Amino acid sequence: MVAIHPFRALRYDPERAGELSRLIAPPYDVIGEAEQERLYQTSPHNIVRLTLGKQRPEDSEDDNRYSRARREYDGWRAQAILRQDETPACYLIEHTFQDAGLTRTRLGFLALLELSDAMERIAYRHEATFSAPKADRTKLLDAVPANLEPIFCVYPDRDGAIAALLKEQTRRSPPAADVPFNAEKVRLWLMTDPRLVEDIAHRLAPLTMLIADGHHRFEVAWAHRARYGSVMTYFVSMEDPGLAVRPIHRVIRPGGGSGVLETLQNLCAMERVPDLAALVRWLREEQGEGCFGIYDGRAFYRVQMKADQLARWLMSPSVPMALATLDVSLLHGLLLPSIDVDGPGIRYTPETSEATRMTEAEQGSLAWLLRGISLPQVYALASQGFSLPPKSTYFYPKVPSGLTIHPLA
Repeated sequence: MVAIHPFRALRYDPERAGELSRLIAPPYDVIGEAEQERLYQTSPHNIVRLTLGKQRPEDSEDDNRYSRARREYDGWRAQAILRQDETPACYLIEHTFQDAGLTRTRLGFLALLELSDAMERIAYRHEATFSAPKADRTKLLDAVPANLEPIFCVYPDRDGAIAALLKEQTRRSPPAADVPFNAEKVRLWLMTDPRLVEDIAHRLAPLTMLIADGHHRFEVAWAHRARYGSVMTYFVSMEDPGLAVRPIHRVIRPGGGSGVLETLQNLCAMERVPDLAALVRWLREEQGEGCFGIYDGRAFYRVQMKADQLARWLMSPSVPMALATLDVSLLHGLLLPSIDVDGPGIRYTPETSEATRMTEAEQGSLAWLLRGISLPQVYALASQGFSLPPKSTYFYPKVPSGLTIHPLA
């Protein structure tokens, strides 16, 4: 059974730390170098200094991004820049954002997820992970004994009962925090009523969740479960209309040199389109298997696997048959190997415009645009024990870091 618990979070004291909008940040794994620098300049107390501290050429075993994060963390607690709430709570988060020109709102909450031995049966994982990020997050946890960022889980709530309970809380009292966050807005309430928390926990208990985001953080927490026992988690209903699942695009630098497009034409039908908007529109509307967009810095192409090549792949795929027709499986299992590309030669972004900019900045690279995988399909595959390739889904919007911290010591 799913077991959740309230906790006494560390939260910024605005009187000492400044405006919360200057202190929170996106999750560490979506922050690039330029964004990291901007966040550093925004405030000397921005959460990025803990979650993604800068590396320096002179870093040593005793003085590095992890040891500096610990010094910052200890200093902020000692100076009451971070204060611990007196009463255990679950933390309700309303996130308002723009999506395809529409204003949307998502409602979720933060609580501690108990890391029981039955976790494989109550929380499906859906993406394979990399060893380097897990090693990085392990070093950070060893240095800073705290959940600095939540993992992100979605749960089925078909009758909307949990959503109704959460919505009612937003009407009962003003939020404890109302924060502009880039072009978005985040509001936070403290749910301290034990009866309410117990009611939500009771309704969640028999459900089976999906780990939507934070797989590396989850696996690090799982590896340390005997010591800490729980992990700070953001929960949101799968039926929430403000829950969006986007694709993650690839920017690659082929090892085959010139002639890459000619090589791909042996496997795919390719047709030039006038611009990015036309390509995105086609990807959104096309229902066939094995459809992609390519941009080589000069022209946009819509790309579809040839029927005979798809059939040959399906006779002996390198992944389980349930995954074989997914675009991301075709890309990594068949197409990229044909042009001599492996993991280190791939960069990832959920933004099509960023993918094109990255391609134009590096001569010889290709932007490879993908279609999204629906949440019901992700859940169904995960429930059968299948793991998608890394970076297959992008749950949007991300939960800002710095709203709460769960101290482990």
